[in-house]
Amino acid sequence: MKIKDVSIRDLRSISNLEHQIFKENAFSIKLVEKLIQQNTLFLKLEDGKIMKKLIGFIVVIKDREDQANIINFLIHPQFQSKGYGSLLLQETIERIKKRLKEIKKIVLNVQVNNSIAIKLYEKFNFQKNSKSIENYYQSGEDAYLMELST
Repeated sequence: MKIKDVSIRDLRSISNLEHQIFKENAFSIKLVEKLIQQNTLFLKLEDGKIMKKLIGFIVVIKDREDQANIINFLIHPQFQSKGYGSLLLQETIERIKKRLKEIKKIVLNVQVNNSIAIKLYEKFNFQKNSKSIENYYQSGEDAYLMELST
């Protein structure tokens, strides 16, 4: 497995996977393109083989002077529950700590019914805000805010 920075050449495969997983909650291809060009941290996980199958990706923006926000994180369904999410999240947290020393907190939003993702984040010591954010997603689903002090 290889974790690499995303480039504009990855736009189509990132956007396709985004729509496959998040459906109506997916970012538009224009937004994905903008995130690639202006991101704080946009990493992809590939299988490392010659054809380089996209396993997943994560997008982090710096939304405050002392805060990083994981605005998108996904692993392809056929690779879920195999440790790849943990691998990518661990590497991302480490890179945030190395590159962005002023960051004191990492935040993210997660669907309230996504217990697998919530368990993953809790494994890395993210704390769930007990109050949900109503209608956070385009589909009308609620979200929890989760925070990690660095």
